[in-house]
Amino acid sequence: MTSATKVFNQTKEKFAMPIKDFWQQRQPRERVMLSCGLAVVLSALVYLLLIDPALSGRMRLQKSLPVLRQQAAELQLLTARAATLSGRTAQLVAPLSKGAIDTALTGKGLMAKSVVMSGDFAKVQLSDVAFAGLLDWLDEVQKTAHWQVADATVTLSAQAGVVNASVTLSQQTHE
Repeated sequence: MTSATKVFNQTKEKFAMPIKDFWQQRQPRERVMLSCGLAVVLSALVYLLLIDPALSGRMRLQKSLPVLRQQAAELQLLTARAATLSGRTAQLVAPLSKGAIDTALTGKGLMAKSVVMSGDFAKVQLSDVAFAGLLDWLDEVQKTAHWQVADATVTLSAQAGVVNASVTLSQQTHE
């Protein structure tokens, strides 16, 4: 025998003897009562340690499953959207030029008082234009031509809703 087996047998005998003596000293009715009590305690331990955590975990997962499914669907949608966007070729944008600015203004029914090009910037002066039309034009050129407003000065004209504006534009750079 190995030393581990010897140690195990000695420990078993050390604890088994007092338990065996205790059990033999009990009356048959006491043995039945102790057996039933031990069965109840073991059943309670099995339930508390194994069954209850499994059931409560299952209920928790069932409650969170709809949210997780929704998140998975959103993730799939975003993945598909990213795949379609990465497959597209980059759209060519109009470079910042006097002709492109005049075309964009004419498309919105606006007329520039003057357009001055200076390097990568263009200064556009407008007089007596509708404020809503000015905002519309700036929004469109930002989205379509990828121009951004570097500086803007807007003053109210004598008429309601009409303004005089000086706008400095530059080409957006994407890194």
